[in-house]
Amino acid sequence: MTKLKPWTVTGRTPILATHVFEVVNVSCVSPKDGQEKTFVTLSAPQWVNVIPVTEKGEVVLVNQFRHGTGEFSLELPGGVNEPGHSALETARRELMEETGYSSEDITLLCSIRPNPALFSNFIHTYLARNVTKTGQTHFDENEDIDQVLVPLEKLKTLVLNGSITHALMVAAIGYYFLSLDESKK
Repeated sequence: MTKLKPWTVTGRTPILATHVFEVVNVSCVSPKDGQEKTFVTLSAPQWVNVIPVTEKGEVVLVNQFRHGTGEFSLELPGGVNEPGHSALETARRELMEETGYSSEDITLLCSIRPNPALFSNFIHTYLARNVTKTGQTHFDENEDIDQVLVPLEKLKTLVLNGSITHALMVAAIGYYFLSLDESKK
């Protein structure tokens, strides 16, 4: 489809490893001019989030403090896909841990790249239908989360009025509504 040629990777040098991601200098040769250039990338594990919809047509959202912005953020439940676990297993686990809800009807909605200019990973969004409260929350050590039930028809409004500002959540919600529109065709 494209006439462009990929850059040739000649080396990867880790700069910093954290529990969230690894910063890597990637050396590449440009196919256009043959010059070697260095780029900084972030190597991160796969991420997962869930759009949990109750039998009553409500979406279970989570509200939590985010240190990057120093503000609370209204989001979909989700987290890091741990090694050795499938994205679906992670979706089920994160849904239960952060909300106490579960579902027997969870399907992959989309897999998208958070920011391909920097990040190497995907975020996988699952749709969980007919979620019910079946257990207790089990937050990670640094999590303090409130659950918020929102009627599905108000989810778009929360994005449009700036109540949901996390770009990955906005993308997941947008994909959800686009998929609904496509299914009506």
